[in-house]
Amino acid sequence: MERRLAAIMAADVVGYSRLMGADEIGVLNALKALRSELFDPQVEKHHGRIVKLMGDGTLVEFASIVDAVNCATDIQAKLAKRNGDLPPEQRLELRIGINLGDVMIDGADLYGDGVNVAARLEELAEPGSVCVSEVVATQAAGKANVGFEYLGETRLKNISEPVRIYHVNPQSRAISRRSWNWSRGVQAAISAALLIVAAFVVWQGIHRWGANDAFPLDEATALTRPTGPTIAVLAFENLSGDPSKEYLSDGISEDVIIELGRYRDLNVLSRHTTFSYRGQHQDVRSIGESLGADFVLEGTVRQAGERLRVTARLIDTDSRAQVWSEAFDEKLTTANLFDVQSRITERVAVAIGDTRGAIRRTDERRARAKPPERLSSYECTMFYDDLYDRPDVQKRVHGCIERVVKEEPDYWRAWAQLAEALRVDLSFFGNRYAGTYEEKLNRALAAANKAKALNPNSARVRLILGILLLMNGDRDGFFAEAEDALAVGGDRSVEAEIGYWLIWTGRFDLGAALLRRAIDLDPGSTIKDWHQALSEYHFHKGEYELALAEARKGVLLDYWWSMIPEVTALAQLGRADELERARNRLESARPGVKIADIVWVYRRYQRPDALIAPYVDAFRKAGLPEGKYQALDMNDLG
Repeated sequence: MERRLAAIMAADVVGYSRLMGADEIGVLNALKALRSELFDPQVEKHHGRIVKLMGDGTLVEFASIVDAVNCATDIQAKLAKRNGDLPPEQRLELRIGINLGDVMIDGADLYGDGVNVAARLEELAEPGSVCVSEVVATQAAGKANVGFEYLGETRLKNISEPVRIYHVNPQSRAISRRSWNWSRGVQAAISAALLIVAAFVVWQGIHRWGANDAFPLDEATALTRPTGPTIAVLAFENLSGDPSKEYLSDGISEDVIIELGRYRDLNVLSRHTTFSYRGQHQDVRSIGESLGADFVLEGTVRQAGERLRVTARLIDTDSRAQVWSEAFDEKLTTANLFDVQSRITERVAVAIGDTRGAIRRTDERRARAKPPERLSSYECTMFYDDLYDRPDVQKRVHGCIERVVKEEPDYWRAWAQLAEALRVDLSFFGNRYAGTYEEKLNRALAAANKAKALNPNSARVRLILGILLLMNGDRDGFFAEAEDALAVGGDRSVEAEIGYWLIWTGRFDLGAALLRRAIDLDPGSTIKDWHQALSEYHFHKGEYELALAEARKGVLLDYWWSMIPEVTALAQLGRADELERARNRLESARPGVKIADIVWVYRRYQRPDALIAPYVDAFRKAGLPEGKYQALDMNDLG
């Protein structure tokens, strides 16, 4: 049976039995009018598919969470206006629930927990309101035309795990953890109390470990978009000379919007907003001003026979500078149309929205030009890419992150950034943060858990927490967080980092698959660590030529650890001259390096001794001195 991820909206008429008992014919006619004049047109407008009608209820499927939320709120708003001043006993009101989940497809029907949770949420909604699961609230926040208020965590009938529930607030654009009504607010209050306790523990750490290093916030110069930039994807222009090909250019444009919507740091405008500019050829700055967009993506689609070319350009609306462009050439047939379309849109989205994508790089360059006291919350949380080899960036993060977690304790990205900064400080002995190794590790774990409590649907937060657990000796905890991060879904860089650490901990095949996929999506935007990890993968497979090729792609001349894969591959290949040169480079970067140094690093991150042994053998062949270390346990496989 086919499965897919879908946003499910369940709607139900309030007091249906009572209404039918009072005026059966009148209610049936009113329901028909409601569907034909309001409900169905809104579903169509927001690209939904009515799965089935169930007497007084309806089940609708959407490909986009934002479309589902906007559809539900538009229906409730129009229905409230339609009811006007009618007495309560004559009103037709709906309860609506929305969930994002895995569903099973049987013909035109849908089944599974994804559907069941939506139905249970609908039952909990007040008349005229919308209830959503947490994954819907976090992914739609800042993108839908509404905000969300946290109601608490509860167990739903026939659902194994408790579900965190949010009420849609049409008067807001933010997520609030304030309880909505007293009866349901008790659970939210308990959750809030736990968060306060966690915050107190972390804050004790902050006062112990150097809060005086924080810079004050210059509110007059901080950015007004702390949750990230806004992007407008214009309808791609059909240059094929055939109006019937418009479906292809529109399809690619819509798919790019959907793909970019997966990136939680971006606010992506809907197609209804941006497609209204089709054919107007306005200046990008005026488009940016009218839409509140920081970036505009435009492109063209040309098809000639079986050849398809798609071009895309990302433009900064403030400077009018083109910050990224690419052309994609594909062979197109009827059979591979959707595969080609999917491949192109995914590559465009990755190049733009990824952690290492064009938007992030542009904003990062701007942030580097500012002193730390003038960085906004969002700007302060974007430097982790360069923490390990840029002392100036470490200093900037240290200068503003303490201020952000103090002044905005509910900003999850700040806690994630603090956890990441502490992890890097531990890994590379930066000594920028005060305290012993154990104190800093405990503080990092507390910050990561705080970030997870505030946003459990962030793959990056789960990855950071997983690495910290690994550093703390909890391999099972790392694997659990890594698996959850993959299930949540993240950008290409998060998946690649998960792949890196899976190879490090011995899960070679899955780790290599994640890294290869990340590299294939954007070969020009990879980092050295990924190639180092792939070199280790091939080394353990006995594929030393491939290990050497990847190792040489991953060398950083001022970072001794990156030279290890080349030395070990050459040692196993027996290339004496090349090995001597590689070893000299290693000893120049790390004078007096010993086998014990390398064993210590592997063990520090919980690599099983049985997986360290092949490296020890290669280091011995390379002629490195042993040093002192505890004998390897060859039965240790983690």
